[in-house]
Amino acid sequence: MLKIYHSQGARSLRVVWLCEEMGVPYETAEASFFKPSDEFKTVNPLRTVPAMQDGDVSMIESVAMMIYIMSKHGPTDLEVKPSEPGYADYLQYLMFGEAGLAAYGNPLVATRFMAPDDQKQNFTAGYLKNAILKRLEFVGQRLDGKPYVAANRFTAADISIAYIATGAKFAGIDDEIPASVKSYIENLWQRPAFQRAAAVK
Repeated sequence: MLKIYHSQGARSLRVVWLCEEMGVPYETAEASFFKPSDEFKTVNPLRTVPAMQDGDVSMIESVAMMIYIMSKHGPTDLEVKPSEPGYADYLQYLMFGEAGLAAYGNPLVATRFMAPDDQKQNFTAGYLKNAILKRLEFVGQRLDGKPYVAANRFTAADISIAYIATGAKFAGIDDEIPASVKSYIENLWQRPAFQRAAAVK
């Protein structure tokens, strides 16, 4: 059984949500940023969340975990195959959810909570905030009123993108998410699998 090292609000939400959508059995273990257990530090010396174990397999990247789970436990409609229309868009937005969006939030959140008071509003923080908002506008343009980012259906790419709402909350910019993107994410949050995942502690 998959063991997911999980903390509410962390990127592990993506992995738990995917498992709930697919009906893949999993168990969770606590993953604390500030007081990590010895077990967690052994699985992930970087102490980042999530981490995942599947037998002898250990992983620490949430999107990679999603790809692994879909490949191992599929087939699933959450994955778009190379032969399907929308495959390139699916790949792009699956990766964009982390590399193009959430990754910019890490240093912004760290600056907000850990920087000295006179550095919380520095140039880099402003750049990061603007970069996230610019990329959210890009997502909004891509959606253009559509309910999903790729292949005309709900896919893992939507799970990847939707995490930014949580990241933006930690970064203190959740009120600045474009209305079209906020509506898109709030609609995704109505899915029963998301609601089960969000309730996992």
